[in-house]
Amino acid sequence: MITVGKLQRLAWCRFSVLCLIPILGAAVLSASAQDLPPDVLADMHLLRATKALEAGDTQTALKAFEQIEALDAARPPQFAFFYGKLLVESATALEDLLKGESLLKQYVMAVDKSSGNYVAALELLNAAAVKLEELDARRQERRQKERMVRLNPLRPTGDAFADALASGGKGPEMVVIPAGGFRMGSASGLNWGWEEPVHAVRIGKPFALGRREVTFAEWDACAAAGGCGGYLPADQGWGRGNRPVIRVTWTRARAYASWLSRETGRSYRLPSESEWEYAARAGTVAKYSWGNGIGRARANCDGCGSRWDGDRTAPVGSFAANAFGLHDMHGNVREWVEDCWNESYAGAPTDGSAWLRGDCTQRVLRGGSWYSSSRTLRAAYRYGSSTDYFFNTTGFRVARTLTP
Repeated sequence: MITVGKLQRLAWCRFSVLCLIPILGAAVLSASAQDLPPDVLADMHLLRATKALEAGDTQTALKAFEQIEALDAARPPQFAFFYGKLLVESATALEDLLKGESLLKQYVMAVDKSSGNYVAALELLNAAAVKLEELDARRQERRQKERMVRLNPLRPTGDAFADALASGGKGPEMVVIPAGGFRMGSASGLNWGWEEPVHAVRIGKPFALGRREVTFAEWDACAAAGGCGGYLPADQGWGRGNRPVIRVTWTRARAYASWLSRETGRSYRLPSESEWEYAARAGTVAKYSWGNGIGRARANCDGCGSRWDGDRTAPVGSFAANAFGLHDMHGNVREWVEDCWNESYAGAPTDGSAWLRGDCTQRVLRGGSWYSSSRTLRAAYRYGSSTDYFFNTTGFRVARTLTP
């Protein structure tokens, strides 16, 4: 039986649920709601929740916390801590995570900094912030994919595929890039006017672009199957396999694309310069797909902060992909595109096609390399070189025209 004396003594331990056991004993666990005031019931449910958490029974704990919320009573300070902790550690839905973060904020604002769980609450708030960033990134990625699906009736944009080769195996992994428009070039004055004038380009149809730069393994497969003129470029002692193929001229890069077309029955080619910049920007207007600063370890260049900086190529895909799912559009190796060299964009195509007028003894290179300064990694940066040029900074990736 619960006596008045017991209830009076309860007032002294209002904020310490563990003292309920010696005062009320088993009576608490069996008393009906009509026998106890709301604030005592809140303490009782909090005790049940903490015991359930100790036993790893999160469902019982959640139910107890929900029962506290349903009561018209002041809630014990530890309620916000334990409920917030449970939500932050176990929530998969954004709403639950936000609720957990809010409860923990209430707790740290309500209690003294010397309270036992104050530091733990701060650590949980940091963990909640990290989880919220992760959930937001996943949500943004999901929205981007949904947008890409709407834009492309042929194949979901952002979808990755690899065509089968007649000689066995598969070709490079390709990503479908959506149709769309962008502002091409830069008025920064950093590149002798080669990036001007800035002009609008509209890519009318989706196309596919290599997720990564063509690797030594993919090139060697071409040579082994009788393609690529049997040419096996040196790897500088850095290794072959999944490192980007280097020391490839523009002419040889086109030969690889032609071999892929024969092997797959599909239309492979080098990307146009505007397709390349559109894909590198991936919907952004900054210098790099991640922003205007080079940052740390986002790419491989001289001064990018990676382990390969200024020394050698990195294995393809060593850095995070951009919003279109493409790796190494900035740095690692310079990439050949189809276009002839022109010293400005005056008269350039605006429909995404390659510019096949100008000095066609030179072709355009894009993206900068492991040896380049960060300035040359900008999405707008362009450089022209002889079609016979090859060096250990030069590689390429392929494009594919999509057909029904």
